[in-house]
This record gives sequence, C-alpha cells and structure tokens, in this order.
Amino acid sequence: MKSRLLGWILGGILLHCLSSPLLGQISLSGGKGLLRVTSAKPVRSGDLYINLFGSAYFEKINNALSKEYHLTLSTNYGLTNFLELDIRFVLYQDDQRHIWGPIGDTEMGIKLGFPIDTHKILFFGLRSYLILPTAPNHNVEFEPFSADHVGWTNIVCSTIDFTEPIHYPLKLYFNFGYLDHNLQDNLFAAKIDQIFLGAGIKFPIKSTILFWEFTTEQFYNRPELSFRQNSMRSSQGIVFIGPFNTIVNLSCDVNLSKPTPTTFFYPKRLANWKIWFGVTNYVSLRRYFSKISEKRRHEKELQEELKKQERIRAERKKAIEEMKKMQQILKKQPENGKEK
Repeated sequence: MKSRLLGWILGGILLHCLSSPLLGQISLSGGKGLLRVTSAKPVRSGDLYINLFGSAYFEKINNALSKEYHLTLSTNYGLTNFLELDIRFVLYQDDQRHIWGPIGDTEMGIKLGFPIDTHKILFFGLRSYLILPTAPNHNVEFEPFSADHVGWTNIVCSTIDFTEPIHYPLKLYFNFGYLDHNLQDNLFAAKIDQIFLGAGIKFPIKSTILFWEFTTEQFYNRPELSFRQNSMRSSQGIVFIGPFNTIVNLSCDVNLSKPTPTTFFYPKRLANWKIWFGVTNYVSLRRYFSKISEKRRHEKELQEELKKQERIRAERKKAIEEMKKMQQILKKQPENGKEK
C-alpha cells in the first residue's frame, strides 16, 4: 500500500512540473502515443524518431534492497503518411541473477494508418510486430510476462481527436491486441498467449502535455486467473521539450494487479511502481532530402541556364561572323562595278 501511495505521489509531482514549448509525444515503442498505448496515427512520411527510455524500481526484501533497471532504444521511420516502420531494442534489463543485467527481447514491425474519412475526429490503425527472443533469460522479475519463443503481436488502435470540434487538442486512445508468445503453437489456444487492453487520455496545459493511461495483459486461456490477477497498471506523466530540442517524457507506473500465488506464468514479484524517463530526438529526413533535391534542382537549372547562355553566345558569335562576311562581300561589289 505504501509503495502504491508513493507511486501516486510521484506521479502527481510529475504532473505539476513546468517546462518549455512542446512538439509531440512519443511512446515506448517509438511512435506516436502515450507510454504503452499507441496512437492510430503513424509518423509523417520522411520523419525519423530515435528515442531512449529507462525505468527504475527499488524494493526492500528481507533487509536487502532489490533494484530493477530497464533501458530500451527505439527508432521509427515514416515510409508514407500511412505506413511506419519501427524497431525496438532492450539494451539492458535486470534479471535479479547477475550484477550486470543482459539485453532483452527485440521487437520489429509496422504500423498502418487507415485513410478513412471521419472528419478528422476518429482515426484507426493497426500495429503489427514480431518479438525476437534475444534475451538470455525470460519472464524475469518486475517485468511483464515473456516467453523464449518468436512471438507475434497485433494491436488495433483507435484515436479520437477533439481538436477540430472543440478547438482544443484533447485526445483519447484505445488499444486492443493479441499477443501470440509462440508462433509455433496453436493460434488462440495456447495458455501463454495474452490479450492486450489499453486506454488513455492526453491534453496540453500551457507548454506541457499531461497524460494518463491504463494497460493490462490478460491470459485469456487461464480461467483460474481473475481479471485483477493478471498484469495491469496505471501510468501517468508529463511531456516537455528538453535540451537540444529533445522531447522529454517523465512518467510513473502504479501496479493495479492483485497478488497471486506463484505459478508457471508469474514465478516472480511484480513491480509495485516504476519511474520512467524518456528522451526522443526528431529528424526530418523529408526536409533533408527536400533540401538535397532542391539543391540538385537549382544546380540543374543553373547548368541549363549556363548552357543556354553559352548557346546564345555561340549564336551571337556566329551571327557576328556572318555579318562581317556580308560586309566584306558588299565592299567588293562596287570595286567589281568600276572594273567593268
């Protein structure tokens, strides 16, 4: 109870932080969204986002301090205005077995935005990605469930944007997905597969963005586990512009799961709270390529203009030479007349 109260207090402190003007918000997966909840909108064509997220958790057990750190690197690129590529590496993940934690799993996939005309209010998208078991250890303590298999996740995303109707950038997000933790087992039948549910809201206050979300992963083929006995959390935070025009995300997880007996699926402790810190750098490759294209177009136009001027000079020179020849012919004509 104390750790949960601490999480809410830290979350409240983050929500009252002040900052400078804002560009946007980037999720753990690197694309648009909240923290774990994903927006239906892909990043714009030619935009590249590189973000680094880290988390920390501490717990005193049997007079010993347990620590859990997590570091993830994501990158996203907009191929078109409706298609986005993403890849996520877990660079560091404490496994409570070694002094220095190993790497985690790797995710790579796409997000497809559906160009449906909803008067710029309701947006739909699909995020699909593979989970590659690059971590040496899986289902580690204080982390969501993971399996030592190649997995596949599909998440349907919906975003409601109230910017147009009420002239205030209030946005609601809804996610519903299926987590297949092993591609080689039976689809929708394996007991380790999960349903992902997420919902959240974000809105600006002056120069910051505040957000809240609820996310859960449910073992839908485990009837002995109630809804509350599955992994779930509340996350709240603040987003602002940091040094060097980076996007900074400060947020806090609060565990909402009900304690469960140790099972094959949760042979571990879950974090009662977590502090997240994220930094994102945005690069518009579209502008960069546009500048290169514009420069090449200008150079081409300049070369064409130089060639045109060279042709004009050559034609003038030829015309002058022809005029000189004509003058010489005209001078010779009177002399020929006198001789006759």
